[in-house]
Amino acid sequence: MSDPITPEELMRLRDNCLQQLRDDELYQLRNDAKLRAVNNTQSFDEFKDIVDAAHLQPISKQDKANASTKNRLWNSAVRE
Repeated sequence: MSDPITPEELMRLRDNCLQQLRDDELYQLRNDAKLRAVNNTQSFDEFKDIVDAAHLQPISKQDKANASTKNRLWNSAVRE
């Protein structure tokens, strides 16, 4: 008979699953950027810049003007 799963193990499993989902999303974004950039770039540096920026999204004027989001850390990769 197996031991019951502890709450700590469940939390670890949850965190692991969420991290895997984030990693997969980033992989897909970068892969799509590679496929787009491979035919549209003149140099490797340009290709690399496009792939490295794949996770970034434009900031709207509303986000810039909104007091609650004005001082927000927009580039989530900085946290890593």
